Amino acid sequence: MASMDIYNDISFEQLFQLDFAGLCTEALNEAAPILEANMKKTARASILHEGESEMVNSIKASKPKKSKNGAYIVNVGPRGYSSVKIYRAKNSKGVRTGRKYSVSNALKAIWKEYGIPGRQAPRPFMTAATNQSESQVLEIIQRKFDQKVDV
Repeated sequence: MASMDIYNDISFEQLFQLDFAGLCTEALNEAAPILEANMKKTARASILHEGESEMVNSIKASKPKKSKNGAYIVNVGPRGYSSVKIYRAKNSKGVRTGRKYSVSNALKAIWKEYGIPGRQAPRPFMTAATNQSESQVLEIIQRKFDQKVDV
């Protein structure tokens, strides 16, 4: 859903003589809860009915990890599946039908963020959460960097 990326540069590590992996991990561990809290807050503001609160409560931050391309990332987004198993919708003939299946909370978030054509208007919350978190996250990264290089 949302992610924060910090890229590893060998010359950067050599220039400042620091443990870049440790710096990234510490910064992301401290910054991820900010994005998680803001995403829950904006998601909660966008919900229309009680059944969507389950999606909001499932929003969690992953642990920092190094990706294959060298970026350090934390993914923040909904986890798991809905406990609601029956969804009602009108079929092509206008008859309400019930379907039994679990829906992932990530899919619910996508429906909320981008809408469902003809059924549900978009109520974006992920971009708002990312924008609200950006300055705090950058401050954390700057502070961690300053601590490591004794600026």
